[in-house]
Amino acid sequence: MKKRGQAEIFGLIIIVILLIFALLFFVKTRQDDSSNLTIRSNLRANNLLNAIMNYHVGDDNMKELLKECVKTGDPTSPKCVGTNGVETKLIGIFDSEVLLEVENYEFKGSKGDLNDPVNPIIHLPASPCDTGITASPFRLPGRYTFELKLCFRE
Repeated sequence: MKKRGQAEIFGLIIIVILLIFALLFFVKTRQDDSSNLTIRSNLRANNLLNAIMNYHVGDDNMKELLKECVKTGDPTSPKCVGTNGVETKLIGIFDSEVLLEVENYEFKGSKGDLNDPVNPIIHLPASPCDTGITASPFRLPGRYTFELKLCFRE
């Protein structure tokens, strides 16, 4: 009789443990996990920056166009602004529905440090996003750095 009682208690303990695990799993999956949203947004920003850098405009690669603009050191250079400038091409990419309606962007390109007051050579749009998700900087040989930040419109 004693062994039967021990078996019943052991079975009851297993059932209680399974119920605790089920409850923990239920609570975890029902939580609003904002970190998951942040991770997805960060991946989206990184993917968008990589897509821009690998985008081809005719025979030209966007990487090379951006690099040539930054190499001039002049934000008003024809390679940067104007109908054939890289900034016009970037604005065209951002306006072609790659962003959600509630999103805004900030794109910077420079040679060296992006926080240097002389830099960045490319800065779209001129008004910065205060808070948002920043993609990992895209670096090219020669200390060229490009950065994309996605933020929500107020």
